[in-house]
Amino acid sequence: MKILVDVEQNQAYVNLKLDAVLKEVPLSTIDANLLTEIVYGVTQRRLTLDYLLEPYVKKAIPLWLRTILRLSTFQMIFLDKIPAYAILNEASEITKIKAGQSIVNFVNGVLRNIDRNGKERLSHLMMQPRTKEVVSLRTSLPMWLVTYFDTLYGLEETEKIGYSLLEKPYLSVRAYDVDKAINQLSQTFMCEKSPLAPNGIRIHSGHVAQTSLFLQGDITIQDESSMLVALCGALEESDKVLDACAAPGGKTTHIAHFLNKEKGGIVYALDLYEHKIKLIEENAKRLHVDDVVEAMIKDARDVSSFSDNYFDKVFVDAPCSGLGLMRRKPDIKYSKVFDTISSLSAIQEDILESVFPKVAVGGRLIYSTCTVTLEENEKRMAQFLKTHTNFERVPLYDLKLPKECYTEYGEISILPHMFGTDGFYICCLKRIK
Repeated sequence: MKILVDVEQNQAYVNLKLDAVLKEVPLSTIDANLLTEIVYGVTQRRLTLDYLLEPYVKKAIPLWLRTILRLSTFQMIFLDKIPAYAILNEASEITKIKAGQSIVNFVNGVLRNIDRNGKERLSHLMMQPRTKEVVSLRTSLPMWLVTYFDTLYGLEETEKIGYSLLEKPYLSVRAYDVDKAINQLSQTFMCEKSPLAPNGIRIHSGHVAQTSLFLQGDITIQDESSMLVALCGALEESDKVLDACAAPGGKTTHIAHFLNKEKGGIVYALDLYEHKIKLIEENAKRLHVDDVVEAMIKDARDVSSFSDNYFDKVFVDAPCSGLGLMRRKPDIKYSKVFDTISSLSAIQEDILESVFPKVAVGGRLIYSTCTVTLEENEKRMAQFLKTHTNFERVPLYDLKLPKECYTEYGEISILPHMFGTDGFYICCLKRIK
């Protein structure tokens, strides 16, 4: 309950709060998995849970009390692991600690009604004609997101996106030798080759960070969508590369895999914070590419210390609203992140203005985000090209992705429901003069 209250009241990140609790409190694997499922499930389905509670909660109630009701309702309606009487008893005990008997009676009354009528009310909602409000309630997508996606993709596609964000995210890893890694991982985990990234493997449950493959640097954790970024650079062993927004180093180490120190290959990895630079360095060392990675504390909005026309490839994985990550970070969809897009767009523009002179003629500038808004993606690059006629788009059809991944200009735009990955955008530009 404390995790969920902190997430909603203080805009804490659900993944970070949960990780902190799991490190502090000794739980069995079963209990840790159940806690994770409940915390993420309640966050993902917040609007649906409030809809189910609405007939029985007529007045405003404190957040802690609403959270108890949401937790209990989620377990009753969407899980079958705990019997209703146990859920009721647990809710009553927690409420007793926080309030008097009258509130305990209120909680018991609400939850008995949910036990009797909740699934029927949910079924009724699922049968309603598709409207923006209904889609919002069914998928727990806030109305501003439903309206935004409806404008771009239509309401049916919007609902598919919403449902996909309720699915359990799987883990994906990048492997140097996919077949070898799958042979070893499949002895312990359910896993399969990625349908999207040639070096990607999907793992449906379990933790790989303590496996010998991970510790020895044969695999690293990275979302499939972001594995495509390095492939867009057409990297050569002798390339001099700038990774302008590098932490935690997944893309940096992927880029480094293509480089050869003896042939002059190097990637400069920039980030604002020392602890993130250390993370990049640790990842590079574990993956045996630290000889071609130079991590530096530097703001990508000021790269004047590098010579103009110096880099063969420049990668900008820009700061963004992160709306492509809503499956892994469901709290994002309830934040007022859309209000920050204009300020983020200004930062993106500043970074592009800073780095573009550093691209050599004939070199590439690869721009990527983990968001799905036009303002931060297609419109951002269209505006850049309008004012920088010395660059042109490089269509990315050579990656041979499914056709739905491509925009009309050959950029990559992946929505969360297409392949179960993060939402992602990649545009590749070439400097022509």
